[in-house]
Amino acid sequence: MVSQELLDILACPSCKGDLHYDAANDTLTCMNRHCPECGMPVDDAGVCQSPECGKKSENFVGLRYRVEDDIPIMLIYEAEKLPLGEQVIEK
Repeated sequence: MVSQELLDILACPSCKGDLHYDAANDTLTCMNRHCPECGMPVDDAGVCQSPECGKKSENFVGLRYRVEDDIPIMLIYEAEKLPLGEQVIEK
């Protein structure tokens, strides 16, 4: 279980957004809009903000980061991409 002190300071490494901790599944999820190709944030027009990607999309994803041995694995390229319309997160 991730300590509350750590949860208070953690943010999504892609967009710096808030994370929701799911203790039952030991995951951290960001519900902000990310590029489905690379996981970086997108602007209001749906264009990826990564200079390497820059693709436009209408289907955005959220990112779910796993936790192993109470240590969040906050690597964008290892995050699970979740279609935003399918995310179910209890607050």
